[in-house]
Amino acid sequence: MSVAFELIDAPYPYVCAVYRCDCGATAMRHGDEAAVPPADWQVHRSADDEPQAVCPHCAARAAEPPA
Repeated sequence: MSVAFELIDAPYPYVCAVYRCDCGATAMRHGDEAAVPPADWQVHRSADDEPQAVCPHCAARAAEPPA
């Protein structure tokens, strides 16, 4: 799964969502924004119905026509 929801252990705990692309790029959202993907990130369902996050760079490469 490339979207993980975690409870951050801090003086004031809050829920964070960590979005990880297959290329290694990561983005974190927290609080009310945890369930909303970062700007320009795309989240799709994989073949096993798990959320799959794709960073803007990889999404742009996938949208390019094959050479």
